[in-house]
Amino acid sequence: MSGQCTTLEAMERVELHFHLLPGVDDGPSDLPTALDLAREAVADGTGLVVCTPHAHMIDVAELPDRVRELRSALARADVELEIRPGAELSWDHVAMYEGPALEAVAQGPPGRRWILLEAPLPGTGSLDDYEPAAQELRDRGYGVLVGHPERSPAMMADPGAVDRLIAAGDRVQVNASSLRGYHGSRARAGAIEIVRSGRADVLASDAHQPFDRGPALAFAVQELRAEGVADAERLASSEPRALLERGIAPARRLAA
Repeated sequence: MSGQCTTLEAMERVELHFHLLPGVDDGPSDLPTALDLAREAVADGTGLVVCTPHAHMIDVAELPDRVRELRSALARADVELEIRPGAELSWDHVAMYEGPALEAVAQGPPGRRWILLEAPLPGTGSLDDYEPAAQELRDRGYGVLVGHPERSPAMMADPGAVDRLIAAGDRVQVNASSLRGYHGSRARAGAIEIVRSGRADVLASDAHQPFDRGPALAFAVQELRAEGVADAERLASSEPRALLERGIAPARRLAA
């Protein structure tokens, strides 16, 4: 970036939930597709992507090497995008991971590390499954970023679910793809309600493929502004950046 930059840098978008690594999960199948997806992210105003493949579909010990390989490919292709290793955990895999594996996918500074924990999608579990898994991460010293609760029928059916997680110290990530209507009208309405009620901390594209399920932060910010959320941009830029730099405070246990 050049010298007009302090404003642009302050507004540079950051993706905390983005399937960019090629040939790993249901994200891009190969390197050319990953590069196309990265180019779309840059065009969307994004300067930093945390690569978050589904953790159970990769050996997390390989994440640093895979990210380094993609970083080199981005440089060769002149795609100016910073990338970092991470992963998206599902509730039913939390107990499988020892400390080093969790640390490999965690974000944030020491003492305030956090993990992206996917809200249960249809057929993948209930709140009775998810909430103990979130508590296990807290008990092990990690903050929790709840991934796309608006896509979870279990969470949306319980009016208190998101509030309980927030009360326990968790943060909330809403999908830009939900605001596009990609996951249906209920997910879109849920996303708008969570943001308008002030319970969302960040937006993320949860991108998987170029074009049909690509980056959508700019679209989401525009949609939210149309819904009366004047400060929507911070959810795509300063707030996710702050989570990376300052992390999430150690969780507090709720009274029984």
